[in-house]
Amino acid sequence: MKILANDFISILLNSEKPSDFLEYLKKNNKLYSFPELYFLIVTCQDASWHPEGSVWTHTLMVIDVAAEFRCTYETEKDALSFMLGALCHDFGKPYATIMKQGRIKSPLHDLMGLPPTNSFLNKLGLSEFFPFVSAYIMEHLKPIQLYKNREDVSDAAILRLSKRINIYDLYKLSASDHWGRTDEEAVKRIHPAGEWLLKRYNEILAKKVLSGLPA
Repeated sequence: MKILANDFISILLNSEKPSDFLEYLKKNNKLYSFPELYFLIVTCQDASWHPEGSVWTHTLMVIDVAAEFRCTYETEKDALSFMLGALCHDFGKPYATIMKQGRIKSPLHDLMGLPPTNSFLNKLGLSEFFPFVSAYIMEHLKPIQLYKNREDVSDAAILRLSKRINIYDLYKLSASDHWGRTDEEAVKRIHPAGEWLLKRYNEILAKKVLSGLPA
């Protein structure tokens, strides 16, 4: 297990395509120790939002996109926290996915993802990363949620979010999540919700500076 844990860390920190390692584990029946990953394989998603397929397929695409953002982090700890956040962000879907009115939905999969993430990190000897990874998991839906109600979102709401997680880090995870699919926006690498959130946040910071308040 220790060697495999070291492999996980090395791949997440260094590989340009981390998905290859996970596919290797799957093809060689090495996921038995990680049901948190295995259950993703058998968890379906709504094709209108996730045309790429299962949560497993989506997760592999997400971590490959996340690897493109990895170089923006100055420390190994921050880079690993981000990559683990990308890997674990949908760990709750196997426990939250339901069929409702003919559509596949996963309500509260952010919250439901915390226990399996904690278990997964403990197996890797990375329990100290749980506070950082859990923040990514709990907030990864916020850009989309705020964007849907953007006309009513106050500056205060965005500032409260910024106290829970770095907005720029959240954008990177949200973009990885959004582009880890096969629809048009993913192919074109556009992310309206994330771009809106960054713009609003930067405007708020600029207003604070102009008013003499600390950014």
